[in-house]
Amino acid sequence: MPSSKQFLSFFSAALVIAAVGPVSGAAAQGSQIEWESCAVEDYPTLQCGTFKVPYDYAKPDGKKFTIAMEKLPASGTKIGSLFTNPGGPGESGLETWTSPAQSASLRESFDLIGFDPRGIGETKPTFDCAATPGVEPPNSLKFDWIKYSELLTLANVKGNRACQKKSADFIAHVGTNDVVRDLDAMRAAVGDSKLTYWGMSYGTRIGYVYAYRYPKKVRAMILDGSVTPDGSWADFADIRSQSNDGALRFIRAVSPASYAAVISTRNSLYASKLQLGRGLRLSAYYWLAVITENLMPYQFRWPLIIKYAHYVSMARIDGPVGAPARAELRKLLGVVDAAPSGGLGAGANGPINCADYADRPSAAERARIVRNVVSKAPIFGGFSASGQVGACAGFTFRANPVPKIASKASLARVKDVKLVISDSTADGATPLVWGRAMAKAFPSASEITFEGGQHVNFLGIPTGCVDVPLSSYLVTLTMPRHRTKCIFSAPVGLDMGAVASRKRSNGS
Repeated sequence: MPSSKQFLSFFSAALVIAAVGPVSGAAAQGSQIEWESCAVEDYPTLQCGTFKVPYDYAKPDGKKFTIAMEKLPASGTKIGSLFTNPGGPGESGLETWTSPAQSASLRESFDLIGFDPRGIGETKPTFDCAATPGVEPPNSLKFDWIKYSELLTLANVKGNRACQKKSADFIAHVGTNDVVRDLDAMRAAVGDSKLTYWGMSYGTRIGYVYAYRYPKKVRAMILDGSVTPDGSWADFADIRSQSNDGALRFIRAVSPASYAAVISTRNSLYASKLQLGRGLRLSAYYWLAVITENLMPYQFRWPLIIKYAHYVSMARIDGPVGAPARAELRKLLGVVDAAPSGGLGAGANGPINCADYADRPSAAERARIVRNVVSKAPIFGGFSASGQVGACAGFTFRANPVPKIASKASLARVKDVKLVISDSTADGATPLVWGRAMAKAFPSASEITFEGGQHVNFLGIPTGCVDVPLSSYLVTLTMPRHRTKCIFSAPVGLDMGAVASRKRSNGS
């Protein structure tokens, strides 16, 4: 159960995903993966492995990371290995093989491999930086977001300097360019001549950089919930910070009751915070954080919005009547608000993003971004932009920027790569404009667009429109139609009564 103090760190975190870049150099020469059984009840053939890669590929005999890996061997005739990454940056990828294991055809055809990138999770060495202490926004509808963003930037300076000092040995070597070289070395070590890869969210940054660096070595690649391949940190803080308001507008269109629950609960918490005990006070911005980070990105959780709002209302009743709601809300918040800025390898998000983007917005540029975001995204934009514009402040290590796929030369380099892009029209984490940019960068790619707010579509929403062509592509290399649009599939339990009623009244 997070305390109010622990929750404050959310507001100073760089929230999620994103980037792009080229790399050069050879794979980790001669390194082998050391596999051993780590069977679990449902997967008795599961294997765990370690793989050594150099901190600096220009110094192959120098210090090394020990990459932690897991592999579920193919249950049928093996085509090759399917590597996966869940995003972040900073999220553990060790168990992401469990996602493709849901598909019988993928389970039969591939060794399914997950790994913790350098600096993350069980890979050694790993970040052990405390989340930067944040500054909770005033529990008020109107205040100066620009001044607030500068308070967070000052907090980031202190926290980032401490993190860099603690991780000085390896912090300059955790960027995506190096992760891509690790991935290519792992591909070679498992014996695959070409890479088969499913990258989710930030994992699409790893994917497109790999495709840029090794265009002839891509067998099949899904970029699911794409970041932009031609952005900057300023663009990321600006565009991404607006996207949650767009996702909420979509929810309003398909479920007015869910939208009303978000807004009415926020307004009640502006009026007075909810005391939940155990040091936890639920404020309006805490509520919005739970919505954006844990409910809106995944459509199957949308029905929980109204349930949460009901608990907030009931929890205000003193005594035994409200006690069950307070207990349930503490329980639900404890599950849903699981370490939004880290987990294993806490602190990796900022260093990776700040290695991948070289730009550092000035105070004037930060103010411009926050002002623009607040004007276009008045519900979520203020606290999202405030936490991101100064996320790199205080780091002094040299960036290793990912490449932008925008110039004629870079576009020509990847023009024949046949990968598949999966995106959503109202994704609050990786907006559709980024998916469109990815499709523009890879003209030979297919793009499957889901009409909805899901973040990461493949095997995540109940529609064959997405799953069937993507599974077939990975197994048979049959490219989906160049552009496919999949209609909204409502999650079970979503209140769409008002929408249905409106349709009936319109005679439709």
